[in-house]
Formats: sequence, structure tokens, C-alpha cells
Amino acid sequence: MTEGDKRSMMTLDSLQVLLIEPDGETARRIEESLSNSPDRTGATNCHRVESLAGMHALDMEHFDVVLTASVLPDACGLEVLVFMQGTAPDTPVIMTGVEADAAMAVDAIRGGAAEFILLTGHENTTVPLAVEKAFVHRQLRDENENLQEDLGRSMADLAVLNQKLEKSIRQLEVTARTDELTGLSNRRWLNLMLEGRWAEAQRHELSMAFLMLDLDGFKQLNDQLGHQRGDELLRIVGEVIIANCREIDVAARYGGDEFCILMPHTDVDAAMHVAKRISDVFDARLAEMDLGSVRIGLSIGVGHRDLSGPGTAEDLVRHADEAMYAAKASSTVDRRVFVRARDGAMLSSAA
Repeated sequence: MTEGDKRSMMTLDSLQVLLIEPDGETARRIEESLSNSPDRTGATNCHRVESLAGMHALDMEHFDVVLTASVLPDACGLEVLVFMQGTAPDTPVIMTGVEADAAMAVDAIRGGAAEFILLTGHENTTVPLAVEKAFVHRQLRDENENLQEDLGRSMADLAVLNQKLEKSIRQLEVTARTDELTGLSNRRWLNLMLEGRWAEAQRHELSMAFLMLDLDGFKQLNDQLGHQRGDELLRIVGEVIIANCREIDVAARYGGDEFCILMPHTDVDAAMHVAKRISDVFDARLAEMDLGSVRIGLSIGVGHRDLSGPGTAEDLVRHADEAMYAAKASSTVDRRVFVRARDGAMLSSAA
């Protein structure tokens, strides 16, 4: 019996629902709504975790529907969507949030969410209805696939081709947000995540850092040693950044030889520590390369929501960019990392 056949025989009472909700009271209301719906004869099997990290330890194929809060301790709902698309793309994801999170609804639906539910106190009606709708939609899709298989070998071959096409489309979606050379996120995906993370930080008064990194001497390297060596150096920068970032950080290639890291839930000292570590590791990698007379460096600027006082996400990026140019203007190796203060002053890691 196929997984689709098993699902077609399931009732709503036997659904396996994964609830990702850090707030205990909200989780209680949602679980109660799934248990007490008048259309049910028993309780839905609901497994709860509080964060994206808790989700990683689970087998996503075990669940029929995922209910996730739009704001988590270590992520946001959009990152749950990305994770599910990579692990169990057929499992419907429903996002929940309060009125202040409604701005994320459009991004959630565009990102593949089955629905976005505003928690207004009517969860006993809205949550079971949304779960049932998502489950029935998945059942209909599975039944349609089974009917296609029954049409014979030629139609089965067509179904296989369709599945390959869907997989290719998902891979293209991942490729569309990834910089091909470095493996980092591209600027389009960075802007999307920056908008959501900034809104989250503003609503909940959370710390946030933004690092801007720029290669010094990159043009001379390209001119003297060729673009292949330049590409090799860009890939090394990508490797160093990825190795020193957390899972919740968004590391991206900003353009050319500029890179950036969006660091939510990060205080100033931690951001400066990461920047200094990236600089040190990059210098160690440079020592292993034969670059002749070309002198290469990495200048890093830090903008921070608490320290530089940006009014918008664009201000935060601009503050990091200004700090990065201050670092480039410094002539000493131990002052390659600068952070912008609220009054516009630049503070170095060596200060």
C-alpha cells in the first residue's frame, strides 16, 4: 500500500499534526481546538515543539500537516517554510500569527504556505477548518496521482516525468535564491529575509546586527592573476563566512566582491566577535595561497539596531556600509572591523 493510499483511508481524527509554537497558552488553545471540534469523534494527534531547532530532530514524513507560529525563538515562519520545502515539500504548512504579524501573510502565501491564520480568539473554528482544508487538499492531490498511475505504463511514465519536473522546479526555486559562485544567498533573498527580520525586531524589541564585508585589493588580483584566481578567492570568502555563521543567520553575496551577514538575536559584542573571527580565518586561508605581490585584505563594517540606532532596515544596511568604508580607510591590520555608533562615530575592534 502506497503512502497516498494510506492517507486516503485516514480520517481527520487520525491526523498527525506538528505544532511549532513557543507560547504555552497559544499552544494550549490550538491543541484544544483540534481536540474539541464538533466534527470530530476523537482527538487529533498533535506533537508540539517550540523552535526550528526542535523541528530538526523530527522525521517530517511522519506528519500530515504543520502548524507554525510566524515568530519563533530561533527563526521565523518563512524559514520553517524553506525547511519543509527541502525535507517534505508535499506536507501542507499553515502559519499562525497575531495582528502585528499580518504583514508576513503575503510573504507566507507566496512562500508556499497553505494558509495564514490570525489568532483572534476564534481558534476553535478557524484552526480545525484550516487543518481540514489542507488535509483534504493533500488527499485530493494524492488520489489524483493514484488515478494517474492506474492509467497504465505510459501514463505512469508521464507521472514520473511530472514528479521530476516538480523536483526540478523546487531545485530552481532554491537556485533562484542562491549565488552560484559562492553558495551564499543572493541579494533578492537577503532583501526578503531582511524585511521580515526587521519587522520582527521592531515588534518585539530584539537585537539585530548587519555585517558588510568587502575585499581589499580584489581588482589588482583580477588584473594581475586573472579572473579565475578572483573567482577562487570569492569562493574562499563564501566558505569562511558559511563556516562562521549560525543557522539563523542569512549570509549573502551583496554584489561583486561585497558580502553581508544578517544576524538576528545578536548583541554588539557577539557581532564584533564573529566579524573578527571571520577576518582571522580569512587571513589564515590567504596565507595558504600564492598571490605574488598582490595584497589582499577583508574590511568589515557592523551596523547594530541597538548601537547605531537605525530607523529602517535600509538604515541598518547603510550604517554597516559606512562602518565598512571606515575599516577600508584604516591602514592597520588589527583595525579591519569597525562598528557604527549612534552619533555616527566609528569604533574599531582594536579600540
